[in-house]
Parts: sequence; structure tokens; C-alpha cells
Amino acid sequence: MLKRIRTQDVELGMFLHKLEGSWFSHPFWKSKILLDDADQLETLKASKVQWVQIDISRGADLQSRDMPPPTRAAAPAPDQRDRPFGRAGATIARRAAPIPVNRPFDPLSKERTSTKAEMVHANRLARKSVRAMQKIFDDSRLGNAIKLNKLETMIEEISSSIQRNPHAFMAVTRLKNTSEYLYLHALSVCALMIGLAQQLRLSPEEVQQAGLAGLLMDVGMGHVPQETWDKDSPLTSEEWEVVKSHTTLAHEFLALGGEMPDAVLDVCLHHHERLDGSGYPHGLKGEEIGRFARMAAICDTYDAMTSNRIHRHGEDPSRALLMLDEAQTLYDPEIFQAFQRAVGIYPIGSLVRLRSHRLAIVVEQNRDDLTLPVVRPFYSLNDRSFVKAEDIDLANCFGADQIITRETPEGWDMAEWPALSAKLLAAAG
Repeated sequence: MLKRIRTQDVELGMFLHKLEGSWFSHPFWKSKILLDDADQLETLKASKVQWVQIDISRGADLQSRDMPPPTRAAAPAPDQRDRPFGRAGATIARRAAPIPVNRPFDPLSKERTSTKAEMVHANRLARKSVRAMQKIFDDSRLGNAIKLNKLETMIEEISSSIQRNPHAFMAVTRLKNTSEYLYLHALSVCALMIGLAQQLRLSPEEVQQAGLAGLLMDVGMGHVPQETWDKDSPLTSEEWEVVKSHTTLAHEFLALGGEMPDAVLDVCLHHHERLDGSGYPHGLKGEEIGRFARMAAICDTYDAMTSNRIHRHGEDPSRALLMLDEAQTLYDPEIFQAFQRAVGIYPIGSLVRLRSHRLAIVVEQNRDDLTLPVVRPFYSLNDRSFVKAEDIDLANCFGADQIITRETPEGWDMAEWPALSAKLLAAAG
């Protein structure tokens, strides 16, 4: 049974059936969820959603707080099978079924999960981490030094999420809203750096430093006026100099605490350097650029290209990879090959056309063959209509379907692709 209530009246234990209003105001990937987390409740009440529909057959009712406390049931009559047996007085008792143990989720678990399952944890982790990044950027503006021990848990949880499933966290952070762009960009680059470092088989300490570098390298942008870095027209020479200063500002700020690894400081200063010497702030070339900085150049550019901003839609992930591949003079080719293996030939969220004359979105990677991901068809080109979304594992469909080509949302006049792709990724598989 459905009931319409105000968002401010929502309580933990309620089952959300529908969030009313524009999808862009919705704080969650799914509207049908059981609210069992205080952070989710806080996020919902802070959103622009004013009314919701709850399903009281699947969760708590609005009036549940006014119900009288349950009374103890009368003790059942003794079962004759429980009577004393023999002179020893032993009893033959019924064996009750074991009560299932509902173990809490361990955020540091490394056990493999599906993309669908991991996105639940990744979404919660991303929202928690955004709040932490807001504090870090505020500290940067105020000149307060960052302590490494405050970031270790965040890096470990992101790293664990990537080890459970290397694509879910990136799928969550790809859809950035304007107000949180800088923070989600930092989380995305952190995740990409961790995945790339693992692909390069770096040591655990180096993987952690790579993630830390990705997380912090843009803190200097907190000193750049938002209207400048979000400007939808070409920057003036003065504005461009202000933007470029974020590298030196980040380096100076992070050096204040005296405990930041040199590799992290180097990434903050040099992640905009390019192999041909065309980058900044020092115009370094080739091997003059540290390995972590060359990794960060690719991760940072890829995430910026695939992110939606006020003045443009992000590139399709597959197209972004092609564009990076074509810019061979700018990026380390060996590191790029490892990066491509890390994100997949068809990254999650990519739009593809199938042999069955349907458009589909890539929803999961095949660890054994990157050319055969799991896809979710959603549009029939023959009928020119949307179809029921059903997952196809191209590695196990015995050739019944296959990817013919990558596509771009612009090529199909999909102005609402960011919203549509988010719903498709969140749909039950």
C-alpha cells in the first residue's frame, strides 16, 4: 500500500517507492529503496525533494511511532514432546532452526562483488567521502594543514571497493553535479589512480600513495573563484594564470604539514606536465616528469573529459579513450595501455550498438576478455522505441549478439543522456 508524505516526515525503516519532482533533484540512484542508513536519511531531507511515496507493506508506516509498544505474548502450553523422559529427568526438546546471522558490511573487505551489488556500497562511500573532501578544501582555503591519518581510512575504503569490483565506484562518481564537481572529481581521480597503480603491479605502499595523490592534487583549486573554473567561454590570459596557479598552491599547502610523501607533492605540482613539454608549470619533458605525475595526467584528463559540466556534456568513456590514444605525444604510451586495461575497452557507462539493432549501455566488465562486457540494451533501432532493459553477458551468449560499434549520445540526439544513463546503470539487472 502506497502513502504520500512530506520528505521531512520520512523516518528510518520506511521503504521509498517514489521520489516526486525532477529526477535531477533526486539524491539517490534508485527511488525504490529501504531507508536503513542515517546518512541516506540526512541526504534525502537535505535534498530538494519535497514529497515522497512510501510503501507501508514493505517498510515502516508514518504512524509507527504512535503505535503502543508490543505486549508480551502469553506463554504457550507445554508441548508433550518436551515432558521429562525417564528417571534422569532429561527432556526431548524440539530443535529450533538456526537464526541467520546478519553480519554488518565490512568496508575493508576485499571479497569480489558484482557491479550492481558494489554500487550500493560505492554510493554510500562516495557521499561520505564528499563530505570529507569539502572539509579538506575548506582547510586549504583557511591554510590549515592536513593530517595524513585523517585520510588513511578513506583511501583504504576506496581501494577496497576497487578490489571488490574495479568499476562500481567509478560508475558512481562519473555523474557529478555542479556544486560537488571538485570533490567528486578528486574521488574519481583517486579511484582511477588506485586502479592504474594496481594494474601496473605497484607495491601496496605505492598504491596508497597514488590514491592519495589523486585525492589531493587539486586542492589548490579551492583558491580559484568558481566562476573562473566553471566559465563557459574562453578564459582571459589573466584568468588562465589564476587557474594554472592551483598546482603551486596545492604543493605549498600540502607541504605545510611536513609529513606528505614526496611522490604526492610531486603529483600536485606536475600533473599538468606533458611529455612534449607543452604542459605547466615547468614545461617538463619525457622522463623529467615523475611516474606518478604521468599517471595522474592520464587519470585527471580522462575524468575531466567524461564529466558533465555546466557548459558541456561529458564525452562517452569509450570516445574519451580514443581521444587520449590519439594524443600520443602528450601521454606516456605504456602507462596509457595499462590505464586502458584498468578501465576496460568499453568502460562502464559506454554507449554501444549491438548486432541485434539495439542501443545498449555497458554495465559490467569481463575480467577475462575486455571486448565482451555485460551490456544492457534499452532501445530498438528497428522499432524506434525503448525496450525492457535486460542484461546480456556477451561472453556467455554463444554469439547470439555482439557489439558492432561504439556510439555517442550526440549522434542519437540524446540530450538527456546523463539522466538516462544513470537510471540504466541503477536498474535491476
